[in-house]
Amino acid sequence: LLILPGILGGLGIYLSIRTVKHMAVLPLSVASIMLAFYITLTITGTTIAEAKELGWVNQADPPPVWYHTWDYIQFDTVIWDAIFPGQLLTFFSMVFVVALSSSLDIAAIDLEIPKPLEYNYELRMVGLSNVISGITGGYTGSYIFSQSIFSLRAGIRSRLMGYVIAICEAITVVIPVSIISYVPNFVFGCLLIMICIDLMVEWLWDVRKKLSKAEYFVALSTFVLIQCLSVEFGIIAGVIVHIMLLKMGFNVGNKSSKETDLEVRSPSLPAMI
Repeated sequence: LLILPGILGGLGIYLSIRTVKHMAVLPLSVASIMLAFYITLTITGTTIAEAKELGWVNQADPPPVWYHTWDYIQFDTVIWDAIFPGQLLTFFSMVFVVALSSSLDIAAIDLEIPKPLEYNYELRMVGLSNVISGITGGYTGSYIFSQSIFSLRAGIRSRLMGYVIAICEAITVVIPVSIISYVPNFVFGCLLIMICIDLMVEWLWDVRKKLSKAEYFVALSTFVLIQCLSVEFGIIAGVIVHIMLLKMGFNVGNKSSKETDLEVRSPSLPAMI
């Protein structure tokens, strides 16, 4: 019961943004879902405290004063023996995944704009941002490509949006109130489902028009391999598939090689895609 509103809401938001091309569709959809939730609480006579007990709203602890956030960074409590060498494989795997995801974020944005991005410049910007975040106690991160793509599709071309987001996030950190304590849990589920559907449709179906048949096969096979082998090993296996097709002479994005039709070279591959 707790999952169903998130699934239905995410599907509804996705259909709305695909049908109505306007920048206000997404925020209005989220606001409408939250309004419907609180109207339902009012009609049923359910309080926020009761909704939290039932699992509809997150039972978050009161946030600390923002300048006490760094008090939680305590290197003397870290069990270093458990990290080295036990977590070395996990550490390097996460470095690989984060680095690759940053590249994929840039690639996703690059596909949405007519002018190609300067990859090295964008990667340096991501790296510098992570250095600053790391030395100030923050998390690793990259471009929010989904928000960039939604903004591009909504016709937003001003940097003002970035400044507004930064200001809103700063206010969220400073105010002594936990905003998520008033946001229904399924709203986050709606957004995740919406992003999931959008990514699945775009990268597993719509992208076939932008890639060669071999590249599309690599994309599909990598997706399947990730589901079967986990993220790290699935990506590695996908890279191996890419290299194998490259060595066989297929066009996998290499501009220097002659494009080869899969239907001629390997009749079994088109049947799989």
